[in-house]
Amino acid sequence: MKRLILFLIPALMVICTNQTELDENALKDYIANDTILFNTSSHYEGKAVSDSGDTVPPTVFDTINTVLWGREITSHPDPEIEIEIVGDSAYVVYTGHNLGNIDLLHMLPDSTYQLIKKILSETFEIRAIFKRLKGTDEEYRGWKLTNISGSIGTSDSIATVRIDSLRITATNLDTLITDPMTIIDTSNVMVFKPLEQVQITVYTNTEDARLFLHTFILIRPFHIRVPFTNNGDGSYTGTWNVQLIPSIRFAIFDMLEEKTLYDDSYGYDFKGWFIPYVILP
Repeated sequence: MKRLILFLIPALMVICTNQTELDENALKDYIANDTILFNTSSHYEGKAVSDSGDTVPPTVFDTINTVLWGREITSHPDPEIEIEIVGDSAYVVYTGHNLGNIDLLHMLPDSTYQLIKKILSETFEIRAIFKRLKGTDEEYRGWKLTNISGSIGTSDSIATVRIDSLRITATNLDTLITDPMTIIDTSNVMVFKPLEQVQITVYTNTEDARLFLHTFILIRPFHIRVPFTNNGDGSYTGTWNVQLIPSIRFAIFDMLEEKTLYDDSYGYDFKGWFIPYVILP
């Protein structure tokens, strides 16, 4: 009997290990195939465009008069995905990276234009909970996303700017968000109606920044940015007209140190908050 037990213990350990590996691979496949909540690069326009209506740049700038700018994401190193499985729940920390350039088209004193490329390197983190709601013979071995956080993105080289909180006010909503990394049930994310008008105030650590909301429209360039008004006290306000298509997605609040755009010797200094929401018909 003792020999039988000694034989069975390693066999059971191998079976458990194999099951865990299968579950981890299924969860990674789920994440890889989710092009909305676990893809932090597709939200950004891929070329220099105006600030959603040719917003006039500041009359006082540092060394360059930037008139158009945009991110050019060129590569995505493999994300780090930490998975802890406890029974029928899986706890996931997803860390993604974007590499590329921020392109600045600026006007020279003789009214000609010049393009400057600054190195872009940024890191994002998202936390999520999956639960096994179906059998292991079903798609993704029965795992389903049930809870998710927002995301915080940060530039890797310089990181002086910071978002402290943001207030979102809509027809049936008035909320102050102080920690986008809070994990919430996917059924409890913010809900908006198609084309609903939303008022937003972003509170930050500096008045020397540019704030934008990245959003999606049905015509080119599809992903656009809406500029916020600088109130001169570290807060920034703007109006967001929610998209038309019902879906769950992220609202992306993009903060850049002003010198990133208007000083040719200053690097890429960025902070971003991604807040999940859903549009219902």
